[in-house]
Amino acid sequence: MKPKFLDILEELEIDIPEDLLRLAFTHRSFDEINNNERLEFLGDAVVGLVVADFLYRFEPPLSEGEMSKYKAKLVSRRHLADIALKLDIKDQMRVGGGEDLERGRERYTILGNALEALIGAIFIREGFDKARRFLEKIFSIGTSVEEDYKSKLQESVQALYKEIPVYKVIGEEGPMHARKFTAEVIVKGRSLGTGSGFSKKEAEQYAAKEALSRLHNFEKEGIDNGSSKSVCKI
Repeated sequence: MKPKFLDILEELEIDIPEDLLRLAFTHRSFDEINNNERLEFLGDAVVGLVVADFLYRFEPPLSEGEMSKYKAKLVSRRHLADIALKLDIKDQMRVGGGEDLERGRERYTILGNALEALIGAIFIREGFDKARRFLEKIFSIGTSVEEDYKSKLQESVQALYKEIPVYKVIGEEGPMHARKFTAEVIVKGRSLGTGSGFSKKEAEQYAAKEALSRLHNFEKEGIDNGSSKSVCKI
């Protein structure tokens, strides 16, 4: 089966020579001289610029604090490694015996660096615009919420009220390949939290995070099983 990243390269009409791809996926434990470190260095700079530019141009405008928060998550090694796994990069990696025995292909740093090296290769071969388009495409399939707030909220709500939270998307903004979603979580017929993210799941996670911080106040209001089912802001 063809790796997912090759499908995306073909979709975007990006042509990377096989030898350059091989270099992008070669860890220094495999070859101390001809490895992906220089490409990773270049790709890291490209990723940072693309993400900063994208967040600056986002509509509606994000605050500096929001831009910093999203940038930190989008460029984190864990996020990049998660995407690398989804793109089937792990099986393309060339690592030395010691790293391979220690499951080096699955290490966040190695995978994240390999993805950045691929970005560097795209930049060298096709230029900034194609690198930007590739990044916007792959970020749309990634995940940047590391903590599972939805599970925590569900456990708390079930324990308190014997029901589960209800989520609904209340807003969508931005281009189709890089949508920003806003979600709302409802408990006992009332809105307990909202959140935004670059996927519906991420928006729901941030809504759940806000709901967890407000759940104590919500409980203090004395909401019980006989409460009105109308939705209202707390």
